[in-house]
Amino acid sequence: MEPLNIFLAAIDTTDYLSLVLSFPHIPPISVLTLFFLGLMRLAPIVALAPFLGSKLPGGVKIGTAIVLTAVILPHLIASAKMPVATYDAHFAAYCIKELFIGTILALLVSIPFYIAQSSGVLIDFLRGSSALQIQDPVMQSQSSSIGQLYNYVFIVLFYEIGGPFMFLEGVLNSYSVIAADSFIPAAFFNLHMPFWQFMLSLLTKFLAISLQLAAPSLVAILMAEMFLGIANRLAPQVQIAFLGMALKSFVGLALLWAGWYFILQQLGKQSILWLQSLNQLIFSIPK
Repeated sequence: MEPLNIFLAAIDTTDYLSLVLSFPHIPPISVLTLFFLGLMRLAPIVALAPFLGSKLPGGVKIGTAIVLTAVILPHLIASAKMPVATYDAHFAAYCIKELFIGTILALLVSIPFYIAQSSGVLIDFLRGSSALQIQDPVMQSQSSSIGQLYNYVFIVLFYEIGGPFMFLEGVLNSYSVIAADSFIPAAFFNLHMPFWQFMLSLLTKFLAISLQLAAPSLVAILMAEMFLGIANRLAPQVQIAFLGMALKSFVGLALLWAGWYFILQQLGKQSILWLQSLNQLIFSIPK
């Protein structure tokens, strides 16, 4: 955000309209063009990011995207390299590029929410209640009861740790790396770039963190399974499997309750690490 800070220190105005029109290298018509390009990058984020209400009505999403674009417009103009005043094939290519970048950012910031949901689904699967699937309005998918609980609690926790502001800072940094009026550099598509290495390791991180968050209940359920297996060998005539379903469910929920504080701590810690990794990943993209 340094170009904007330097410019603000050099001018004397408190009016928003005067500010966005006072950049000497950007004419007024280009300000409108840059506004539309900024909207193209933010629209997929508002539409897909769970913490922004991905199930909100379309009019609310559009209004939110317009407001956010207006807020970051001075920074967007300060990072622009040249005026874009014509609505031609180049402008259409810029729009496609902005939609592509916005979609990638939205999917990356959604990963922690999918991890939280997967942890709850895994617990429900092992305790034998995965058949109870309900619609999760936040993730727009079917989820189990504990998966939905994890997701709702994580959204609250995400706001508590300042996750939206950390992510929006990353969005602003993305304009410093790839401005709205410039194309993605060819070096970005090199598979040896840190970005693609990070994407390849995404599945491993997804599974590892999901298992880590579900570990207390998983260990308890597996120990209950082992106990039921031993009991079944001692008394094969008793239907231990049916009697043990309630035991597995109770033990899993009990350990989930006992380790809930540590699970919340881990959720917050992993979220902060993920957002920091995302910001570092943005700066690793060649300009």
